[in-house]
Amino acid sequence: MALVARRQYRRGLDAVERGDLDALLAQFAADCTLTFVGDTPLGARLSGQHDLRRWFERFARLLPAPRFEIRRLVIAGPPWRQRLTAHVQIRGTVAGQPYLNQFAHFLTIRWGKVTDDLVLEDTQAWERACRRLAEAGMAEAAAGPLVPSAGPTA
Repeated sequence: MALVARRQYRRGLDAVERGDLDALLAQFAADCTLTFVGDTPLGARLSGQHDLRRWFERFARLLPAPRFEIRRLVIAGPPWRQRLTAHVQIRGTVAGQPYLNQFAHFLTIRWGKVTDDLVLEDTQAWERACRRLAEAGMAEAAAGPLVPSAGPTA
């Protein structure tokens, strides 16, 4: 079962790299909670497909064409309550300059669907990247964290 979760996780990262939000969001339960820790434009505690899509759309605008390298991956538990923990490096280009950061990723997966997604990234490195984007004219890079919308949750 861990092999299935490992493949699913890599497929999810690949979907983010391609910008394929439909393929990515298909891996999430309808009521999934996403938490990105920090007071940055990606900071959030959101629930439901609509708000998760908003978060990933913002992510794609702020960091187009990211590349992920899984450094460590631990999977435990039965398929009805798997826990996945990863240490991932992320690379990209921000305002014409190389971007390198790392994050810890904690997922709860039930029967193949992500029900809880927690990301702890080096927020200082991300904040510096956001300042560069804002200075280059991207207003969204200076925005506050996303808050839940009044939109549909499924």
